[in-house]
Amino acid sequence: MTESRHSENGCHVLGLKGVLVLYQRGMESFLQRENHMLPVMIRGIVLQKKFREQPRGPWQYFTIEEEGISLEARAQSTIDLPWNREVQLMVLLGIAGWMQNRLVPQLEVLSVLREEGRRRISPDERLTKWQAAIRQPKRDVESVFASHNPLVLIVTSDIGEAWTDVTAPLTEYREFIRLQRAPVRVSDPQAVGQVLQHAWQKQPTPELIILTRGGGDAVVNLDNDELLQLVTQRPIPIVTAIGHTRDHLILDQVVDKSFATPRDCGLWLRDGLARARRRHQETIDAKERKAHQQLLVLTGQHKQLQKELRRARRQTVALVILFGAVLLTFAYLSQGFP
Repeated sequence: MTESRHSENGCHVLGLKGVLVLYQRGMESFLQRENHMLPVMIRGIVLQKKFREQPRGPWQYFTIEEEGISLEARAQSTIDLPWNREVQLMVLLGIAGWMQNRLVPQLEVLSVLREEGRRRISPDERLTKWQAAIRQPKRDVESVFASHNPLVLIVTSDIGEAWTDVTAPLTEYREFIRLQRAPVRVSDPQAVGQVLQHAWQKQPTPELIILTRGGGDAVVNLDNDELLQLVTQRPIPIVTAIGHTRDHLILDQVVDKSFATPRDCGLWLRDGLARARRRHQETIDAKERKAHQQLLVLTGQHKQLQKELRRARRQTVALVILFGAVLLTFAYLSQGFP
């Protein structure tokens, strides 16, 4: 039963959870009617969820990936699944329920038909492959704080708390930084790559890019070879703040700086802006002190000039008097000797 109550006019009033339940039932009914509950044959790579290697209960939950697209899936624990390999599967279409207030498709695997030759490389193999990129010199991300009112682009999903976690610590420093949001499905490496390329080409160009998300199993999709290759060619610094402290990605090691959580990144921005603000204030104070000292020097010079001017005036008056006396004396003497 959906959660509801009666209004004064006798109509049912549903909560949002009840609306989601109705959507779920409607979608499941539609799928059953359209497909008559016949299984569908699909192809994809079966990926284990992190920290869920052993099935719990009668079901095992995982994801199926193909060309950057991931779907939730489940299978009975008795089915032996070939992890990290491309396979053909017989599945039923269904709805998992809601995750972060969104209805999520879910595939129910009935059987494994065939294993393909393609295999997803292991994390250790991918780490070895990208060692050269990891060892590349990093850009100085601290230089962003030396700029006046720097432009920072935050690449994150349009839902979730990552944006809030990054920006909340910056409340008292918002006048010292320009923040722009680039909404994207962060678990989709192709979409993230397109946003990064667009950011590099647009004007004004951001002085720093922050890629952030609040964790989850899907963040492993960001360890995508095409995205990693793109990041190695970045013309501006990139910072990541992806997932919780348990999530460790190769992408975090390739970029210029990484943080365990979005909030840690926000605190780093806050501290950097605070230091820049102090340096700016210290520069202003130093200029004011220098200007004050110069004013004192000029004031002293002005007083000295005034003193010398008064002395010169007195000397001029004395010379005029002396000259007048000489003239009178000369005139007097001239009268005595015709």
